[in-house]
Amino acid sequence: MKHFLDLIPISAKVHRKQNRMSILCIILSVFLVTTIFGMADMFIRSQILQAQRDDGSWHIGLRNISAENAALMAARPDIAVISPYGTLNFGANLGYTMGGKETVIFGSDEALVTKIFLDMLTEGAYPQAEGGALVTENAREMMGLHIGDEVTLHTPDGTSLHYPITGFVGNSSGLMRSDAYGIFLCIEDYRAIYPGVTEGAPADFDIMYYVQFSHTRDIQGSIKNLKSAFQLSDGQVSENTKLLGLLGQSRDSFMMFIYAAAGILFVLVMSAGILMIASSLNSNVAQRMEFFGLMRCIGSTPRQVMQMVRREALGWCRLAIPAGVALGVVVIWVLCAILRYLSPGYFAAMPAFGLSLPSVAAGVLVGLLTVMLAARSPAKRAAKVSPLAAVSGSAGEARPVRSAANTQLAKVDTALGIHHAVSSRKNYLLMTGSFALSIVLFLSFSVTVDFMRHALTPLQPWTPDLSIVSPDRTCSVDSALLERLNEIPAVKAAYGRMFAYGVPVSGSDAVQTADLISYDANQFGWAEDYLLEGSLEAAQQAAGTGLVVKESDSTIKVGDTITIQAGGTPREIEIVGILSDCPFSNAAGVGLIICSEDSFRQMTGLTDFTVIDIQLVRGASDSEVSAIHQMVGTQYTFSDERLGNSSTRGIYYCFNLFVYGFLVLIALITIFNVVNSIAMSVASRTKQYGAFRAIGLSTRQLSKMVVAEAGAYALSGSVAGTVLGLLANRLLFAMLIGQKWGEPWGIPWSELGIILLILLFSVALAVYGPIRRIHSMTIVDTICAQ
Repeated sequence: MKHFLDLIPISAKVHRKQNRMSILCIILSVFLVTTIFGMADMFIRSQILQAQRDDGSWHIGLRNISAENAALMAARPDIAVISPYGTLNFGANLGYTMGGKETVIFGSDEALVTKIFLDMLTEGAYPQAEGGALVTENAREMMGLHIGDEVTLHTPDGTSLHYPITGFVGNSSGLMRSDAYGIFLCIEDYRAIYPGVTEGAPADFDIMYYVQFSHTRDIQGSIKNLKSAFQLSDGQVSENTKLLGLLGQSRDSFMMFIYAAAGILFVLVMSAGILMIASSLNSNVAQRMEFFGLMRCIGSTPRQVMQMVRREALGWCRLAIPAGVALGVVVIWVLCAILRYLSPGYFAAMPAFGLSLPSVAAGVLVGLLTVMLAARSPAKRAAKVSPLAAVSGSAGEARPVRSAANTQLAKVDTALGIHHAVSSRKNYLLMTGSFALSIVLFLSFSVTVDFMRHALTPLQPWTPDLSIVSPDRTCSVDSALLERLNEIPAVKAAYGRMFAYGVPVSGSDAVQTADLISYDANQFGWAEDYLLEGSLEAAQQAAGTGLVVKESDSTIKVGDTITIQAGGTPREIEIVGILSDCPFSNAAGVGLIICSEDSFRQMTGLTDFTVIDIQLVRGASDSEVSAIHQMVGTQYTFSDERLGNSSTRGIYYCFNLFVYGFLVLIALITIFNVVNSIAMSVASRTKQYGAFRAIGLSTRQLSKMVVAEAGAYALSGSVAGTVLGLLANRLLFAMLIGQKWGEPWGIPWSELGIILLILLFSVALAVYGPIRRIHSMTIVDTICAQ
């Protein structure tokens, strides 16, 4: 041995058991950071892919610019793509038809379907000259079209326009929902048919230019330069807020609040790692004070002792950091696999074994940084050990006694346990802070659950995949169709509803008209969660009864009778229940009355449905849906909600897995942190417990000392954590929810109760091991423990 630092590997072998917990703390801290960053990275990746697929890979949109300026912008090196985009008949209600269906007309160029909206072009090529067209896949299926066929577009003024088909584009959720076709024309053909404009400016054609920048490092700077160069006003420039927000380039006020909230959560995660490692190192060093004192005796300087502690801590990083990173990467792979399984259509592009470089870098850097910061205080403490105290065997107890244990309020064993907890202020603050930060972290991240509930609308049990709707909103959808649909293997469930809109009502002060809606057995079952009072069974079984949806100014009560004018004849309805909500919206001053199908038919004399909703079995193919569409025909509106449902389901799965996965991770880290902290704190006092046993204290009394010490940490940590956690929860709630939706903050009692119960369970688990170890050790072994 040529250098005192050569003692580090020897010391590591001797104190392998004590070091194991410190190494595990570093592993968990690195794992925590790697997993959080990796989950966030995968979440952002999936959201970027979805945003590009749904809304396009454009960064800003420009209105009211000339074609000449657009050409000049296209030549700029900071702009990768600039593409015109115009729409006509976007609401599918102006009378532009193709094959008898309302058709939305899009004017654009090739870059739109190849670079802005990725994977939109499914077959063929964009028309290279005037006269050609792309049509959507739903038109292709229903009209039996092929490339080279000619399609006829009928305008409201009776003109017929003929275009040869050069290719096909994918369906959009909006077109499928409204059962409309889409046709893409080159920008010259689009301008030629735009009504009321011959030689107008671009604004007259409702054209927006989509811009995709070459680099995403400083999009805001590129926008500023573009505005300055072409004298653009703020009103002419619109951002793709969702995509820029995910890229970290948005200046939207709400996105800025989200960035700030993410920064706060990052600091909390970093602090949790530092406190966890600092508490472990502090206890580890406390157990080896005599060793460091003996190092002073053989000539080591305080600076050398400090260097030895830091070098030893960094030595642990060689194993702990790679292990923590590897564990985090494996968990990220598992989460990605779960997402791909739950929603293969949505997360198909997510790599099965992707490596999140930001998360790996964050784990390594945070691991090294936390170890270096956490080792400072224990290193200084080890350097201050007196050689004389080390030789006398009292290095760990050489602290000035400020006050004796208070035995007036508790028995001596309990009082000594509390005294042990508070005697070392630094250790007490570290332990209390570590406990408190677990609560703060849990309460802070629990806000993301509320954010998810506000930002995302999950699919309800009644959400259909397909809907067959009466074009004129009357009861004209053949009821026999429902039986035929239920016989199709791809159909999981089909249910119909009858509507009578604007029915006159008397006997109610709040509303003068109401929409009368029929429910079947399934729909009554779904309404059970929204029943405020009354009975659903009565509405299902008794004729002339119904439910009302509660309105703010309604005075209707269960048992009231109202009269409606249905089919020209007054009909009385007894109100047998009140619902808090239903899947339908109503106009102001128009009530909602729900009854059984038999009651509806008796009161109105109508037998057919207004809408039939269809839920498909998992994995139903496009060909099966096409067959259903062919069977239904074109006399009804065939609304396909699958694309929108898939997007909603995918986002909801992703957000749930991210939010709840991280909350579970915090709970597990909390349990380990508490168990490890208390175990190492007790281990650092092992000699004291041996001395207490030597003077006559029983193992039962020592057990009560350990419980009292752990309870002191838990109580102070719970109080501090609750206060600080509620403040952090309120701040983040205001930033993420209050600022956007205006909802008032309330104390999160359930989340607070959960984390306090986890903390209580952790303390109970933490004291079990040390107590069992004290019981099994002899007095001599306890005093000589090192």
